[in-house]
This record gives sequence, structure tokens and C-alpha cells, in this order.
Amino acid sequence: MPERGARGNIAAAVPTRPLAADPWLKTHLGARALGLGAALAVPHDVFSTQRIDEGTLLLLAHLPPHEPREVLDLGCGYGALGLPVAARHPGARVEMVDRDLLAVAWAEQNARALGLANAEVHASLGYRDLAAAPPRAYDWILCNVPARIGAPFVTHLCAGGRARLAPGGEVRLVVIRDLAPVVAAVAAAHGWPLAEVAAGPRHEVLALPAPAARELQPLAAEPADLYLRDTVEVAGLELERPFDLGGDDPRRLDHGLPVLFDVLPRRAPRRVLCFRAGYGALPLVARARWPEAEIVTVERDRLGAEFLRRNAARLGLDGARLELRETAHWPDALRPDEGFDLALGELSPAAGERVAHAELAALGRHLAPGGQALCLAVEKLAREWLGPDRGLSLSLQRLIARHGYVVVRVGIGRRDREKRGRS
Repeated sequence: MPERGARGNIAAAVPTRPLAADPWLKTHLGARALGLGAALAVPHDVFSTQRIDEGTLLLLAHLPPHEPREVLDLGCGYGALGLPVAARHPGARVEMVDRDLLAVAWAEQNARALGLANAEVHASLGYRDLAAAPPRAYDWILCNVPARIGAPFVTHLCAGGRARLAPGGEVRLVVIRDLAPVVAAVAAAHGWPLAEVAAGPRHEVLALPAPAARELQPLAAEPADLYLRDTVEVAGLELERPFDLGGDDPRRLDHGLPVLFDVLPRRAPRRVLCFRAGYGALPLVARARWPEAEIVTVERDRLGAEFLRRNAARLGLDGARLELRETAHWPDALRPDEGFDLALGELSPAAGERVAHAELAALGRHLAPGGQALCLAVEKLAREWLGPDRGLSLSLQRLIARHGYVVVRVGIGRRDREKRGRS
């Protein structure tokens, strides 16, 4: 399956338009920790956009006491943890990684805006995309652990972290209270000396020291099913799905996606765009239904992209006709002159109206003559965002509404058709 978006391409995904005009900008949050008094730009649809997470603040208030030279912020988000550390310790190299390319793009943008040259930001699914030869030895590995990640990843997080520590280094985690017993059980099962450093109303800070030299072991290979949660059936396809991938609630699976599948065209398109691909529901259903079509699918989360590849290979639906592109904002993955007969995707409730309008405009630019886009949306939001008074120049048609979801057909508006005809 051809793909784009390797580690070296991430900088190209950082927004280049003026920040105030960027529809993804939600707010600025003050990062007043460790002496950093600056504000961080926060995009829609990432972790902790209303305020800086209290677990992050608790960890920032209880960092290891020794001066670091090498720091890893695993799951950096938009930079609320790693950037204050980089500001407080200008002599340290702070490596910040996240599996979400949107978070990576905005963390890198924030690092540049703050002039923090010692903060290095890139994408990584867990430890997977860290330098392997030679592996770096970190003095601190910091992580605000996702609440729904699952015990297998907790084990890998701790074991892989300890194996990457410099002598005297430390893995320091913040977890919600419900997850603390899971971490404690994993540590006890392996004989690791886990210590509680601090406790807040809803979080605990935990520490694991570097192993003694006699305990050192080579970095273990990542287990194949590290992120596997279960399997689900989608339109007759059995798909594996991972822990901790957003937007996959039972209501969406049972009621939302079937509404979209009910209006898929019978006539096979030549080129299909699928955005917000997740672990593969839309692109793999399209690939199975129209085997001769070229399917281009875009995903911003490396965990979703990994499971899309897995599912495509398991079902025999991979190959040259399925192309996966990874980028922070899916319109940035498309060439200016690229056209599609059909586009399939979902409007994100968490991303908001301005993003929805920007994405609909992008769909209009990339539809081939006679093409259409079918967008699944929550019906209430579609009424609020896509009304006739919203200034959209596209042709929008409600095709079907059921169970609180609606499918909107997007076509090229009359003025745009005339403009394209003249060009």
C-alpha cells in the first residue's frame, strides 16, 4: 500500500497560513509552569483543549530533581508538558513525540513561536519511530498516560522506557486514579520498584528508576497485538480495532456509518477519496465494493493508519489501488490539481464549524466534473453549520437522516461550475 507522511515529512504538515486565519485554531492557553509564561496555540479536536490538563500540571509540579540532558515527552499533544520543560532546561534536548500528526504540527508550531530550539518534535507511535541506531539514552521519560490505552501498552510503556534510560534516569508518569492500580500491578508482576511521587484530586504521579546495570536488557521488539482491543463487523467486513482511538463509540458504529453505507452509489467511481479513515471502515468498504476503483485514504493518527494497514492486509484489500497518506490536515495531502469522482468522510463534531466549512470547500475544489462527496454528520450540527445563511458556495443536499445522523451530498456550486467552465 503506497503511503506518504514518513517522519521526515512532518514539517511540511505544519500550518503555513496566518495563525489567526487558521480554522483549526481553537484558543490560546497560558502555560504558566516552570517559569514559562507564554500562551500555547491549541487546535480543535486534540486532548485537553478547554484548559491544560490537571494531570499535566501535576507532573510539571513534580518532575525529577536532577538536571536532565536528554528528555523524552511521550504523547506530547500540542506541547503543554514538553515545552515548559524545554524552557526551564535550555541546555537539555527535549524530544517530543505524538502519534497524532495534528498534535505534532501544533506542538512544532508552538516550539517555533516560543523560540525553543532545544525542543525537537516529530511523530511516533509509542516508541516505534524513535532513533534506533544507536538508541538515545534519556535522563527523563515523561508521559501523561492515556486513560483507555490498555494494560499491554502500560507494560510496554514501562519496560520500553526503563530500557531507554541513562544511568540514574527515570520514567515519570501521571495517570488517572483508576489507572494507577493497573500500573502498580504491572510493576509488581515484573518486580519493578514503582514509587508514588504525588497525588492530586484525580491523578497520581508515579516513578520508575533506571534498572541496575546487571538488569539491563536489549530493547525488546514491539508485540504484534500491543494496541489490539477487539474486532468489529462493519458492512460485512471484520475489522480489528485498537484501544484509545477516538470517534468510535457504539452509536456511530451501529447507527451512523450504516446511514452513509445506505446511500453509496451503485455505479463504480474511478477515484475515491476517504478522509478521517480511522482503522479502515470507509476505505476498506469502498475497496471491497469497487475493486477496480483507485482509493486514496487520508489519516492523521498513526495508530489508525497502522490498523488500516493491518485490516487491509488481513482482508486481502491492500495493493496499489489503496493508497494511504498521513498528514495533520487531510486537505494538505491532496495535490492542487487532484480530482475525485467520489469523496467519503465525516464532519468532526469536535473540530467545529469553521473546520467543517474549510473541509467542505476543499471537497468542492477536488471533485472531478460530475463528482460528489457524501459526508456523514450529526444531524443537529449539520442544521447549525450548513444552513443557507452560512455563506457556502457549494451545492448541499440532505440525502437521508436517521438515528440523529444525516448524510449531506456535496457538489460543485453553479458559480464554481461556470468558473471552471471558463477556465
